[in-house]
Amino acid sequence: MLNALQALDPRKDRLSPLDAAFLYLEGEEQLMHVGCVALLDGQVPFDAFVETQGRRLGQMPRYRQRPIRPPLDLVAPAWEDDPDFDPVHHIRHITLPAPGGEAELHRIVDDLFAAPFDPRHPLWETYLIDGYLHGQSAILSKVHHCMIDGVSGVQILEVMTDASPDTHALPPASQNGDGEAAAGAGVASAAPVATSALSRFGRAAAAAPAGALGLARGALEAASVLGAFARRPIPALPINGTLSSSRRIAWATFALDDFLAMRGAAGCKVNDVVLAVIAGALRSYLHDHGAAVDGLGVRALVPVNIRRAGEHLTLGNRVSAMFATLPLGIADPLDRLHAVARDTRGLKDRGQQEGFEFVVSAAGALPTSIGAPLTRLMGHWPVVHTVCTNVPGSRHPRYVLGCPVREIHPIVPLAIGIGLGFAIMSYDGTLSICATADAGLVPDADAITHALTRSADALRERLQAPAGHAPTPAATDAAPTIAAFMTHHVETLAPGDSLAWAWEIMRRHRIRHLPVVDAKRRLLGVVTHRDLLAVSESGLPSRSDSGRPLLRPSLHAEDVMETHASTATPTEAAADAGRRMVHHKIGCLPVVEPGGRLVGIVTEEDFMRWATEHMGSPQAVSEA
Repeated sequence: MLNALQALDPRKDRLSPLDAAFLYLEGEEQLMHVGCVALLDGQVPFDAFVETQGRRLGQMPRYRQRPIRPPLDLVAPAWEDDPDFDPVHHIRHITLPAPGGEAELHRIVDDLFAAPFDPRHPLWETYLIDGYLHGQSAILSKVHHCMIDGVSGVQILEVMTDASPDTHALPPASQNGDGEAAAGAGVASAAPVATSALSRFGRAAAAAPAGALGLARGALEAASVLGAFARRPIPALPINGTLSSSRRIAWATFALDDFLAMRGAAGCKVNDVVLAVIAGALRSYLHDHGAAVDGLGVRALVPVNIRRAGEHLTLGNRVSAMFATLPLGIADPLDRLHAVARDTRGLKDRGQQEGFEFVVSAAGALPTSIGAPLTRLMGHWPVVHTVCTNVPGSRHPRYVLGCPVREIHPIVPLAIGIGLGFAIMSYDGTLSICATADAGLVPDADAITHALTRSADALRERLQAPAGHAPTPAATDAAPTIAAFMTHHVETLAPGDSLAWAWEIMRRHRIRHLPVVDAKRRLLGVVTHRDLLAVSESGLPSRSDSGRPLLRPSLHAEDVMETHASTATPTEAAADAGRRMVHHKIGCLPVVEPGGRLVGIVTEEDFMRWATEHMGSPQAVSEA
């Protein structure tokens, strides 16, 4: 009771309205923690694991704190240091029972993920799981959603792992230049998050009142659309209903290369391909369970990252959302993909993301005594069938105490009657689609993963996209590398740059691709000429007086960029990179170092220039 009363202190570090909402939604049947399972090629000593992880996570203030709710939720919950914090209590060791196969691992993960946290301590746990498949091991990480979202969760994974098998003796925060960010992580004020959309309107009003008025009008219109959308009832499906306290976690692993090839063949985003594959899997699963799928559209909540430049390793939730329709009534996989792509593009054109952010910001301005019970009430008012959250992970391998991380599978929580949700993450050339299922509503979660695989195969076959290519051997002295081709000076965008500015850079420099980077030049995504044309195809006139397409002013580079971008390294064989460009039907490859820092770009023009120069060489003529 004393802690609760102390939480009324106005000087406390308070949770943002969105972070607090995940606490308010917590219940015995809907535990609001996120997580992931990392599969390791080998085993690591537990004592060294505890020491390393405890040191790295313990340096982040939020991982030493617990949220305290005041009496009657009179004010927002507050973060408070745990006086008894000891990382040993949060890092645990489990050995799988024999024979230590997939079934035993999934059973342990299901049971551990369905267990609640002790609210007297910081809300996170990490399990090192040994005895898995011929000397391999796994790590299960659980963190309450009030602490992190998907993007910050990926950044925490970078803290927990290493970029090289030889660097585990050093704290990653000091070796990758993020020491300052890591030391201050979790202590940033929640106020900018709670009022991000409202403050943006304020800044816009000060700079350009007419433009701000248009921006506000668009957001209010989008909010009105969201309100009408929320009032429309969703049809009952077997995957929705009263939740139990048991969970089933099942994942399907794909070659990211296959999804990049399908993206290139269809001319859409990787996220569109993922949603179309999920739609195909749900169509198959629901049909097999007696549900009518003809004409059925499944409503999916799709979180959208709004984390700004300079917020690397700042924890909490920096997300908006869109409500996509998965067209299960469309039988043809390609037609289904085109419908998904049209829908997601239309949601951006109509500003649904901005409308959702505006509504969340406005709700954050309500007194907590109203917001808390309103959040709990909304938890009993289902407006979506499922959730599909997609986060790009590391493009390069990570290591734990020198042991390679082979796969990473993200886990999403279930709430508000959603009995089946999907978390998607790319990592080192793989793509995981991981399903979280309520054991009472979806007892056969394995059937979902099989349906996902069949759906992806059917779409790839329909697109006539070849399966992933085999990479060539490492470059030799006679084989040129990307370093010999790439352009070192690269025009780039910041995440918050306007699309009008992106168009102007492309026009001025006669280029068609712009990497999007953060303040430390870490690659975040790529914006293409095609992306800009796609978002100008709404009801707006096609051209302005200057000849530039009329682009929605509320959209920025981060809203349209492809986050699952195909990249190259300076030492990669140029022939292999060229084959990937042909395979993925793309015109450029950003060149990045293992840590993700952009160092150059290679384009079709670079390959054409090199080929032209060498075609007339005596060596080329003699070889011909």
